[in-house]
Amino acid sequence: MATILLTDRKPEPPKADFAFEIDFQRGVGPASRVFSATHEFIKACERLDAELIQSIDSNIETVLVLEDIQAGSIKTWLRNLLSAADDEALKTLDWKPLVGKYLVRAKYAVIRWIDTDDAPRNLPALRREIQQIAADTDVRHLPDYAAPSPAALVNAVRDFQAVKDALLPGDRARFLTDDGDIEMNLSIKFPIEDIEELAVANTLLSPAGEMILAVKKPDYLGESKWELRHGKRTISAKIEDVEWLQSFQNREVDVRPGDALRCLVQIQLLYGFDNELIAERYTVKQVIEVMPDQFRAQGRLV
Repeated sequence: MATILLTDRKPEPPKADFAFEIDFQRGVGPASRVFSATHEFIKACERLDAELIQSIDSNIETVLVLEDIQAGSIKTWLRNLLSAADDEALKTLDWKPLVGKYLVRAKYAVIRWIDTDDAPRNLPALRREIQQIAADTDVRHLPDYAAPSPAALVNAVRDFQAVKDALLPGDRARFLTDDGDIEMNLSIKFPIEDIEELAVANTLLSPAGEMILAVKKPDYLGESKWELRHGKRTISAKIEDVEWLQSFQNREVDVRPGDALRCLVQIQLLYGFDNELIAERYTVKQVIEVMPDQFRAQGRLV
């Protein structure tokens, strides 16, 4: 026979390193945004963790595992599952709790830095802060903890901004940790071009060349970049063909997702101080023609 006990005690949180909570508006906007934002957050953490762990030991691997999901506000509890190949420097130390704490503290630092709006952002300062967080673990007993690369931090900024972009004004998103919580400021839209400039040492600009780019998401308002696809790669591109844009916005030109643009495209390559590629920027200088999706035109499914 089952026994039911009533209590006013809150349930213990799952055994997890951190959680991502979304307090969403009921009955507003697409339901998928909550799950899209959670998915983007998990991807952002996985990508950043892979870079952060290099500051400690390249032999360590981390996998983000799901511990629990709680309803009400959607609260996703996550834990870093850590493993390492044989490494003499790690055998004499219970290193997993230290490294797990480092990964959480570093993510907290990145999210806080993104939403800092009262002073010019300083990318080298963020690199030094994360380097110091790594050194605080004292896992290797040596002062040789590398700072994450500028490219890794630029990617992290882009990834966490995608989390905020998936939500609506009035939603709330929080990063929950044992040492404190931080709420994402959804009203701050981080101009990724600005942060890329902080990390750029050299820029290469190619002459405009002809490309065929599939349209994933047109910019109907003329305030942002178009989301396009070249092969399997998704790219964002600014269209500078003013005359064509005006025709499109006046509905004189019909472009739908799945169609393609044959156009002249200029590519800008941005390299950091470590000579690594930080970003590629695409600018459509001229739209030559719109190429309709032939499958859709013939009423067939792709």
